[in-house]
Amino acid sequence: MTKVRRFLFGLALLTAAQACNKSADSPDPDSAIRPISRYNKVIYEVNIRNYAVTGDFSGLKKDLSRLQSLGVDILWLMPIHPIGVQNRLGSKGSPYSVRDHKAIHPDYGTVADFRSLVAAAHEAGMEVWIDWVANHTAWDHIWVADHIDYYATNEWGQRPYSPMNWTDVIQLDYQNPQTRAAMIEAMKYWVTEFDIDGFRCDAATFIPLSFWIEARAAVDALKPLTWLCEGDDPDYMAVFDYDYAWDFHNALDSFGLHKELNQLKTACNILYNNTSYAQKGRMVYLANHDLNAYEGTEMSRYGDFLLPLTALYFTIYDMPLIFNGQETGMNNSMGLFEVERVAWVPFNPVVQELIKKLAALKRTQKALESGANRGGLVTYTTTNEAHVYAYSRIREENEVLVLLNFSNAPVQVKFTWAIPSGTFIDYVHSGQVQFTHESSVSLPAYGYAIYIKE
Repeated sequence: MTKVRRFLFGLALLTAAQACNKSADSPDPDSAIRPISRYNKVIYEVNIRNYAVTGDFSGLKKDLSRLQSLGVDILWLMPIHPIGVQNRLGSKGSPYSVRDHKAIHPDYGTVADFRSLVAAAHEAGMEVWIDWVANHTAWDHIWVADHIDYYATNEWGQRPYSPMNWTDVIQLDYQNPQTRAAMIEAMKYWVTEFDIDGFRCDAATFIPLSFWIEARAAVDALKPLTWLCEGDDPDYMAVFDYDYAWDFHNALDSFGLHKELNQLKTACNILYNNTSYAQKGRMVYLANHDLNAYEGTEMSRYGDFLLPLTALYFTIYDMPLIFNGQETGMNNSMGLFEVERVAWVPFNPVVQELIKKLAALKRTQKALESGANRGGLVTYTTTNEAHVYAYSRIREENEVLVLLNFSNAPVQVKFTWAIPSGTFIDYVHSGQVQFTHESSVSLPAYGYAIYIKE
């Protein structure tokens, strides 16, 4: 039995096994498909306030088994700290208006609850990364009363002041070594006390790179972590392991509006061929908390393109992000200043099964590794270039072939110039196929096909 056949057979067994009843509080890491390397992971963003009906750590902990089954390797928790009251936006305030960097929001649970969540996630084979807001704090942060010198002064002599018209927060001063020391000490606390595995660093490129160099050296001396930069400045990859593929997101949104497939193909090539990231990874996504709150849901932005674009972002490049209930196929926005729960019902099984299948693919194929081990990208021309995007990701003997139909009608597609060589397994429908100039692939309207080379 080939490696591909063993993988598909194991995936079928896993799906069947997970249909059986089992305690949601007892995730079983031995039953799950595991990523073949640290470059094959899937990240999931959690807004604790909105994720579970209870809006706390306990609600998330009870759902770890389902997330494990979905194919999640990393839990990125949006800020879990107390939220400022002074100049608060909305009735609950933004999680990014932090009142105390070494405390837990009482609505989310206790220190013991968080420690229990991290331990349960680790038992399930998942990492826990916390969102770290280092650029600014709430107006009533505990530092303000005794350490106003930690805060920056603007050109009009105001201290503290709000940056970027973010009226609920105030700017820290990273020219002050004491500010840096206090922030690093707070970061170390979450490693020593809770054994977290990484930081997603908010507005990271607003802060001098020298601070992050200093912070990473100090924190990683306790435990090597993974660091995700909210930003897209290649210079910051001297410190960070991943950043945001923001330009690619902009290209996806442009495609949703203008439906120019050639521009999308060009954007994919630009993303892949950016030599600044030859050794580091990037996070790709259709949704995150900012997009969902301010730009709309994936359904509103992509419409009928949602399924092929989901297949695209899981296979075209690096680490895919699943956002806070995205797998439900929900079509509701959740703001940042109120409690607006995930709509877990009705649940769209098509979206969930696609994400689950794509996560298994990402986690098991060398061609889909991120960063320095990133597989090559080969684009194929077809008889329907106006509506179909065909490409392979290739690393060593491993090849993942993807065909996406962005038209509202079924199509029969043939390869015109280069042809994928060898025998492939149909990942979606099973069965073997060898491609020739005469053979065709059937793609449903707004559909996709995925093949793995034997």
